[in-house]
Amino acid sequence: MNRRGMFSSNRSLLVLVACICFVIAVLETAGLFSTDKIGWTDLGLFFGFLSFIV
Repeated sequence: MNRRGMFSSNRSLLVLVACICFVIAVLETAGLFSTDKIGWTDLGLFFGFLSFIV
């Protein structure tokens, strides 16, 4: 099996997106900025769960 890089599989990309969503949620909770329309924690949980299904 050839591996072209760390983010070559769909699972790795989904985990990366989930981590980015959680970082944004933490920064939003810390008060650095605010977005009222997106639930970043829920979005991170969604992508994290999706990465285990794929």
